[in-house]
Amino acid sequence: MSSMHKKSLIATAAIFCCRFTGLLREIVYTRLFGASGALDAYLTAFRIPNMLRDMFAEGALSQSFTSVMSKVEKQEGREQAWELGQRVCSQLVSLMVCIVAAGVLLAGTFMQALYPERARVELDSPPLAMPVGANLDDYEFSACFQGLDKDADGCTLAHFTTDAPCGDLGDDTACIRLKAVQGLEPGQVVQLSTTSRRGCLQLERRNFVGMATDLCRIMWPYILLASVSALCMGALNVFGVFGIPNLASAAFNLTTIGAGLVLGYLIDPDYGPSALYGFAVAVVLGGIMQVLVQVPKMRANGFRFRWDIGLEFKGGIRFTSPHVRKVWYLMLPGVIAAGITQSNVFINTSFALYLQPGSVTALSCAFHLWQLPVALFGVAMGMVVLPAISRISLDGDNREITDHLARALRFVALFAVPSAVFLALWGVEISSIFFQRGRFDADASALTGSVLASYSLGLLGYAGMKVLQPIFLALEKPWAPALIALGACAVSVGLNYVFVMHLGLPAQYLALTTSVITTLNFLFYFFYLRNLLNGMSCGVLIPGVLRICCAGAVMAVLCYFGRELYFGGFTGWGFWARFAALAAGGAAAAAAYALACLLFRVPEFMDLGRALRRRAGH
Repeated sequence: MSSMHKKSLIATAAIFCCRFTGLLREIVYTRLFGASGALDAYLTAFRIPNMLRDMFAEGALSQSFTSVMSKVEKQEGREQAWELGQRVCSQLVSLMVCIVAAGVLLAGTFMQALYPERARVELDSPPLAMPVGANLDDYEFSACFQGLDKDADGCTLAHFTTDAPCGDLGDDTACIRLKAVQGLEPGQVVQLSTTSRRGCLQLERRNFVGMATDLCRIMWPYILLASVSALCMGALNVFGVFGIPNLASAAFNLTTIGAGLVLGYLIDPDYGPSALYGFAVAVVLGGIMQVLVQVPKMRANGFRFRWDIGLEFKGGIRFTSPHVRKVWYLMLPGVIAAGITQSNVFINTSFALYLQPGSVTALSCAFHLWQLPVALFGVAMGMVVLPAISRISLDGDNREITDHLARALRFVALFAVPSAVFLALWGVEISSIFFQRGRFDADASALTGSVLASYSLGLLGYAGMKVLQPIFLALEKPWAPALIALGACAVSVGLNYVFVMHLGLPAQYLALTTSVITTLNFLFYFFYLRNLLNGMSCGVLIPGVLRICCAGAVMAVLCYFGRELYFGGFTGWGFWARFAALAAGGAAAAAAYALACLLFRVPEFMDLGRALRRRAGH
């Protein structure tokens, strides 16, 4: 097994701990709060600082810093490399303090822009008991619209009268989307429903925009801590340390879970919506822990922090180091290119707020499951490839670069193809195992599973994109992916607008948009690099990938018939029955894939087998 594969597997093991604990965090959220409007508000509030972290810190900044620092370390030595780190860190902290301040001030504006405007419902109904068997979470009735006006505080009120007994739906917290009632005429009879049903206007139990604003303000400082953590990660990767930086993210997840449970309980022992404020504070505490766990390894590799802003203010602002200037130069287009998927996820979140409550939660849960195989192999391989390609590029050997990339893409495809098959065909079953407990019911599992199946269509392209994306920074050609990213965002917005606003399609179509965009981005990266490097070692890449796809097709047939024959009514089974069935089915499918890889003589699988036999021999 090559050194690249060994380092990738080390990074994979560390990233697995990170992603697994991240998934555990989602499980805690869904168990306590279900697929609800309150959890939607929390996830929406966290989405903005988290998106900036993915785009700016752990994406563009970390990659551009790793690329430049790798070259400085090879050409000028370790001391100069750490001097670069001190200056970039000082500038980063200064910039992030300004961004955090602006974010806290503008959080209300962001949330108002994301959430559809709502009117508070004034419902005149008879004071009768609810019908026997009626459920306020799934109730439909006829009402007569009386008109709109405003209260003393300037809030819009929507007045309805109804003969149906509506229980506590007539309190002062129920609301309805303003756009849905603006076209109604006074006296018009409509159907109101507490769920999203075609032909009905949806009544919501509470307007969560104020809560989302407060949560966003609490969590915004996390981007400062995450940015410093990403810088530490990039520096340690330069010196061949891949385990600790990724375990730092696991420390964030575990701290968020532990501190969130304690603080949430202190706020509300029943873990009602207000308990989410405790989890918001825990996010900041988790960010602090994410930085602290990397400090000992940084010091062991020679880092000693001192404040060095690295700027001159004589006749303007100038960088004192050309290397620092190059980091920020490479980062600027990288913010656009590296953040394409995160931007698409953020766009999906904003459109999902127009769908049934719980859609944001379903997208978030499915995205975490989708990212697990991508992070394990695509991100890990890209992390290992970037410093290696940065050093190789100094020698100008394009042939060695393309061979390196071809082997990396084949290695990623070996794991991405079966993962895509699992998620596409067993999405509902996988979602049920991970999330269906507490307040997260079978219907929420079905919605999350269908979203996950849509995401799976773009998994191979996304994993490959994570390998190729950093190469543009290593070759110092950052603007090409940035331009295509802008076009992709425009396509994403257009598709989502048509799917949601015009066709009224559910959340899985938002995930489908992400799959389409990421696949197109990968194809662009591949063919652009092929032209840039005068080839892409297709003779090495394509035969191996085709063999992997054939093995994946064998596995897909087994998964399809297994689901049709044995998984009927799966979400209604008990947990251990579901777990045993999925474990047995997964083991059988994995064995079938392994035998097919052996039959088709997939190179990476054969290499893994030889490495394991050598290890067993020792």
